[in-house]
Amino acid sequence: VYERMAASITRNGGRVETSTPVRCIMREGKRITGVETADGSVIHASRVISTMPFTLMARSLGEVPEPVEHALSQLTFRNTILVYLHIDHADLFPDQWLYIHSPELRTGRITNFRNWAPELHGGSRKTILALEYWCHHDDAVWTQPDQELIATATRDIKATGLLQGAHVEDGKVLRLPRCYPVYAKGYKQHLTPCVEWLKTFEGLQVIGRYGAFKYNNQDHSILMGILAAENVIKNAGHDIWSVNTDYEDYQEAAIISESGLVDVTRS
Repeated sequence: VYERMAASITRNGGRVETSTPVRCIMREGKRITGVETADGSVIHASRVISTMPFTLMARSLGEVPEPVEHALSQLTFRNTILVYLHIDHADLFPDQWLYIHSPELRTGRITNFRNWAPELHGGSRKTILALEYWCHHDDAVWTQPDQELIATATRDIKATGLLQGAHVEDGKVLRLPRCYPVYAKGYKQHLTPCVEWLKTFEGLQVIGRYGAFKYNNQDHSILMGILAAENVIKNAGHDIWSVNTDYEDYQEAAIISESGLVDVTRS
C-alpha cells in the first residue's frame, strides 16, 4: 500500500525521502516555515503535516510555555517489540490474531499472517507468526538481544500448544518505539492544553496515532491524512482533532467518493 502511495507521489511531481529524521519544526512566531532534518538540512515549507510522536513534535517547536511543558511531561507512549517466527507448518490455527491473557506468558498478542489473505503466503506451506511484547524504554526487555527475544517467543508459542509439534525455523525482531499513546487516568486534562497551544500555529497539522496522541486504528489515521490534505489543497477547514474512535459520529458523517471526501451532514 505505502510503496504504491510513494510511487503515486513521485509520479505527480512530489518527493519522498526515507531515513531522514526530523530534528525540529521551524517557525517564525506562530507561522510554520519548514523543518530541519537530523543532518542540519533545511526544507522550507508553509505547511507541515506531522506524524512525529506528539510530545517530541511539540517540544521540537522550541519555547514551550511552562504549563504546556508540564502537561507534555505527563503524556507517555508505550513501545512494541514484534518477534516474527517462521514455522514449518501450513495450518496452525484458524484465527488472524489471538490476544493472550495467560500470566505465565510474556506475549500479549499473536498474529497469524497466513490467515489474512492467500496473497500473503504466496503458496508457501509454512507460516509466519508475530508475537507482540509491550514495554517502556527503561524496561530491560527493550534492549534485550534479538536471539534472547526469539528464544522467549519460541518458548511462549510452544507453551500455548498452538504449534502442534511444528518446528520454529528462525526469527526476526522489530522494535517500534512510542507506538501506543498511554490513556492513563486523567490524560485528557494534560492533552487539552497541548492541543490548544498547537492550534495557535499557522500551517501545522498533526495526524495519526503518534502525531495526534489518539488511539486510532489505521482507517482513522488514513482519514486524518485525507482531511489534512484537503485542508491544504482546498482550504477545507476540517477539524482533524475530531477524527478518533472516541468520536464515531465524525467518521460516520463522512463518505469518500471518487471526487474526494464528502461531509454528508452538509449535503
